[in-house]
Amino acid sequence: MKKVCFVIPKAYYLFNPNTKGAKDKVGGAQKQAYLLSISLAEDKNFDVHFLVADFNQEKIEQIKNVTIWKSFNFSNNIFKRVLNLLSVLKKINAEYYIFRSADVGVAFAMFYVKNVLKKKVIYMIASDIETSKTEQKKHSSFATVKSMQYVYNKSDILTAQTKQQSLNLLKNRNRLPDAIIKNIYLNISDNDVNFNKKNTILWVGRITKNKKPELFIELAEKYPNEEFIMIAPVVLEHKNYGNKIQNDVKNIKNITLLNYVNPNEINEFYKNAKIYVLSSEFEGFSNTMAEAMIQECPILSYNVNPDNILEDYKCGLCANKNSNLFFKQFDNLLNNDELRKTLGQNGRNYIKNEHGKNKIINTFKSLFDKI
Repeated sequence: MKKVCFVIPKAYYLFNPNTKGAKDKVGGAQKQAYLLSISLAEDKNFDVHFLVADFNQEKIEQIKNVTIWKSFNFSNNIFKRVLNLLSVLKKINAEYYIFRSADVGVAFAMFYVKNVLKKKVIYMIASDIETSKTEQKKHSSFATVKSMQYVYNKSDILTAQTKQQSLNLLKNRNRLPDAIIKNIYLNISDNDVNFNKKNTILWVGRITKNKKPELFIELAEKYPNEEFIMIAPVVLEHKNYGNKIQNDVKNIKNITLLNYVNPNEINEFYKNAKIYVLSSEFEGFSNTMAEAMIQECPILSYNVNPDNILEDYKCGLCANKNSNLFFKQFDNLLNNDELRKTLGQNGRNYIKNEHGKNKIINTFKSLFDKI
């Protein structure tokens, strides 16, 4: 039996949605690690553990066959957090430790795991900006940029989400990832989507500058007779910006602003959306985009188009950072029912064929035989 530990401190909310103070810390990296862990834990050949932060839960819990370990509290000082993290990593004593998303703490923990505990490390790239020092410098601290180079170079296994990420990492950082692990999505069964009930325009994401929510707001102002829904929580790291965006939205009558939607209920919003707007400058493989595609919702993207799937699989439109084209594409989608229906159906078929549970988890399992 292989003993595996995911080290994703902010992911606890996904295991226990009733947790207070944790939901605003969850993004795509956390969700993908969670889905991989519970899928891997279904195989009796794997003993799956998950290190998370302290959200006032029990020290050790068993949820969906995964052993959850409580570590540091985000309110502690940095020294206490580090000591607590290292202590729990040692107690878990896994053979393989899995990290995802760039951070100085990831590099420090990985160094400890490899050089002190003498264990193996898998690092999973979570965003396109990780593939370029230049881009990472724009959005991360100098310390993160420098320390993550160690992670990319020294991981026993390095994975990318897309071919594009893999090639860019080789070009910009001189390291070719060992595997491409596409994002995993569960329960993609026969759909009950009713195209005739799709009547909203949807945006989902934590409010950060790179997600460019202003573009969505501008769309709503240009089309006052359309119903726009924005599921947009403010995050602590970008509180002032988030509050400003929310205040702007409150003055626009045709936007419904929601701070939070339970993960178990969000599919209804995708089902009712006739267009999903992805206004981000960059992402990894966007979870919200895929969730929309599963519910046959066509994608309008400002710039995100992993491996050119929107064109190659005909499941959406991408403006490639051209604002004028972005607004023209929106108008085209809005006024062409048949186009929206075709793109939506194609999108669902793409996710089902390329990102289904069995296909992805089998590829993921094969990594452990390569180390």
